[in-house]
Amino acid sequence: GGCFFFGGLKYKEQKFNATAATANMGLLALSGIALVLPTPFASYYEVHDEHVLLVSRVAALFLIFMYVQLLVFQLKTHADIFDDSGEGGGGGETELAVLPFWGALAGLLVTTLLVTVFSEFLVDSIDGFVEESGISRTFVGIIILPIVGNAVEHVTAITVAMKDKMDLAMGVAVGSCTQISLFVVPLTVLVGWATDRDMNLNFPHFEVILFVLSVFTVSVVLSTPKSNWLEGSLLMSTYLLLALGFWFENVTNYDR
Repeated sequence: GGCFFFGGLKYKEQKFNATAATANMGLLALSGIALVLPTPFASYYEVHDEHVLLVSRVAALFLIFMYVQLLVFQLKTHADIFDDSGEGGGGGETELAVLPFWGALAGLLVTTLLVTVFSEFLVDSIDGFVEESGISRTFVGIIILPIVGNAVEHVTAITVAMKDKMDLAMGVAVGSCTQISLFVVPLTVLVGWATDRDMNLNFPHFEVILFVLSVFTVSVVLSTPKSNWLEGSLLMSTYLLLALGFWFENVTNYDR
């Protein structure tokens, strides 16, 4: 939404890769199906239900399998479609790397290690923060933490969108959502399975419904490979409405 809005303020209309957008939205819709599948078997707080665990684990395997196929599609079989070297208003000019590859890789490794350490402190402090502030735990986990944790990513996406590099902006924004839904979430389920900790895909119905409706809304906006500021405003308004709903959501404590 921010990419479309701020990019649309500078350019009347911007174009992006329709194939990439369709692939990502189709996979997000698939993840929505995976979230719906466990709901008939038990309430979301009954994390130890055998049917829910089985369905969640099988669905997690399928989601990761599809994510691997997406990588093959983007990097191998259809890599030419995702080549954005001539994109944008810069006339296809080549941008020189500021850091060498190994320097960037080392910086990424150090940053990842630091984030891992700080995440431990962050997770341990969430319960105390929720109790003292009175804010919904869902609001903290779905709204506050992603904004703070991905602030640099958000700024990057909006910045490149304002340079009319929409394919890169879409890759950062929508591609990140696809990675979370098809890789990180199912991987959490599988790691829990491997470490004998019951993790599943059975989320509260309210959250699943909002997720599916969000995917539907974004799919409608991306149905044509063009964007403008009005569509960006629509997506940001959708996000604010979701935040309003999560602010008042009261989640039952999960059984141990």
